[in-house]
Amino acid sequence: MATSECSTDYLQTMRNKFGNSPYLIQLLYSDENCSSFIMGFGYPATGSCVGAYNESDSLYVIADLNDNGSALFQEFVERTCFSDQLYMTVYIDAETIANHSCDVNRFRWYSSNDVEAEHISGPTSMERAGNGLSTGGVIGIAVGVAALSAVLLIALLVYSRRLKHQTTEKQTTLNSTRKTALEAAIQGQSVKYDPTAVDSLEAVLRGQTGLWNDDIITAKRIPRDKVQTERLISRGSFGEVYVGSFNDHKVAVKMLLPAMRGKIQHVNDFLAEAKMTATMDHPHIVSFIGVAWDSLSDICVVLEYMDGGELRSLLDKFQKDKHPIGFTREKTTIALEVCHALTYLHSLSPPIIHRDLKSRNILLNSDMKAKLSDFGISRERLDRTMTAGVGTSLWMAPEVMLGERYDDKADVFSFGVVLSELDVHTLPYARAKTENLDSKGNPIPDSILLQRVALGIVKVEFSDASPEAIVDLGRACTSVYPTERPTAAEALYKLQMILSRKKSSRTQSAESLN
Repeated sequence: MATSECSTDYLQTMRNKFGNSPYLIQLLYSDENCSSFIMGFGYPATGSCVGAYNESDSLYVIADLNDNGSALFQEFVERTCFSDQLYMTVYIDAETIANHSCDVNRFRWYSSNDVEAEHISGPTSMERAGNGLSTGGVIGIAVGVAALSAVLLIALLVYSRRLKHQTTEKQTTLNSTRKTALEAAIQGQSVKYDPTAVDSLEAVLRGQTGLWNDDIITAKRIPRDKVQTERLISRGSFGEVYVGSFNDHKVAVKMLLPAMRGKIQHVNDFLAEAKMTATMDHPHIVSFIGVAWDSLSDICVVLEYMDGGELRSLLDKFQKDKHPIGFTREKTTIALEVCHALTYLHSLSPPIIHRDLKSRNILLNSDMKAKLSDFGISRERLDRTMTAGVGTSLWMAPEVMLGERYDDKADVFSFGVVLSELDVHTLPYARAKTENLDSKGNPIPDSILLQRVALGIVKVEFSDASPEAIVDLGRACTSVYPTERPTAAEALYKLQMILSRKKSSRTQSAESLN
């Protein structure tokens, strides 16, 4: 269930909706100092999956408050909120909630643990009666921001115009399913619903600048009619990948999901990933071929096609076929090649942190050569460390889970988790989930599991069949403390030494047989 309401006293309005039930409130701002409020969301902090604002655009949420005042916030791409549908996990520490600090994602957080409700007023008043809300629902609140109209699409469209003292007003006709309130508020546009709109994105972009005008992007642009798509091979929460062809060569064609193609922010994010990939040149990173579009709602990125598929798919097959666990030379070589790619990324100036390293983002060709892919949330490390609650939960380093500052050692932790996958073939912490049951005998939820990972209570699994040197490396990479982890270059050196010893021992065995 979801309701929306516009109010100048939005924080208190949300608190009143939840009454005595536990809740978590997320306020979104348009600037890094959290001074220009856009909208707020309230979630019941019951540990239950709650619904989206509309079927096409929103994620599903589980929010939970801990006894120490911290909170766990998880977003899922499907209404069942299963672990394999997890989009993002954010741990908010007690201090951030208590002080309502502005975090790196431009959020302020409030909870039912606050001693008294605070009142924050916006500059405009748009009052509309809202429905009551049970504890199983979600609230969305929007107010005016400076001289902008805040438009919130939650089941229905709310109209507003800029303040009368503005001398000019931009009125853009938008398709309501292709333009979000946040984008309209930030760009200073009022919104009018028109179900006959055909390509509203193009109208919005006229006269504006974006990455579609970037020198690197335009230099890599290829004719759209030369790119053909054939068969869908994977789909994520924002994009999909097809087998296709370009100039009679088999390629991978990456596109935004249809529901995302009309959103300016998604187009820019998609092009940002394309630009980052285009600047990389390494034998173990998937090669960038070009970017193509006739209209910006039809952008596609053309990449090298890896016919061996995802590493995760191979490991699933190994598990199904009861393939022997442990590290073969082939598996060790895959680990070495991934580590080569990480070492390259971390050696750039400024270093690039992948932030989403996992077995699904490691692709193989028919010769079992590994290449790193998917730089959708990668970031240049412009300062000594970064902060963000972004990543893939089961592969995330503890410092990222906890919203602490982190650096390239976060990628090293994820690499250690991948080493565990290569060894035992299962998803991370699969054994721990079956061994740690709740009071009803059910596997503990991922939220509890990840808390134990962050505390160092639960660790990734390695088998007795693996060489001690690789197990030691995997344990070092997955240390709770970043300073105790090796760098990617150090891990690379150790893997090279392990492979060298394997080759030497094989040679000696062959000589003894002769």
